[in-house]
Amino acid sequence: MKLPILTAVLLGLVLTPALGENSQQSDDNCQISVGGVFQNMTISSQTRVAVFEQRSNDLSWKTIWNYNTGVIATKVMQERTCYISVMNQKEMPSFDALLRLAAENRNQVGLGRVTRKLTFVTSGLVNNLNSYGANITAMCSGLTTYKAYEVHGTQVNRGPCVTLNVLRAVELKYCNNNGNIDQV
Repeated sequence: MKLPILTAVLLGLVLTPALGENSQQSDDNCQISVGGVFQNMTISSQTRVAVFEQRSNDLSWKTIWNYNTGVIATKVMQERTCYISVMNQKEMPSFDALLRLAAENRNQVGLGRVTRKLTFVTSGLVNNLNSYGANITAMCSGLTTYKAYEVHGTQVNRGPCVTLNVLRAVELKYCNNNGNIDQV
């Protein structure tokens, strides 16, 4: 009677790490060409976080979309700046649609039409990066990090802006606030 129990325990000890590795490997990675520039996308089904990154001489950036916390964090390398904002999940592609979007855009050259355009305006500095989680803290540490809020319509007194085309699906525009913002 002891031999079957011992065999089951040993088999469990041997198989547990292998099975654990399979369940933890839920990250999907791919590289997409957007207008001749490659973007890397990593999606974690476990944490419901998508990370997009583009490296080029003209504009290098990284953006983290956390669907669990509803936060978008974006780092613009040339500016040495991060922007953190609330994710409007009605405006963003659903988490489940991201893999489909990546498959549709894979190996395409040239700019397509962006389906969503979101404009954010800065509203002050972030005092505590730790409250946004480890991955955002690691990305934005040591950089000037602004809180940003989404605006609609025409804005006046808007400062310089940087525009990112993410997978040809979402255009994120971050603008510095030069005073009052009028929303129409």
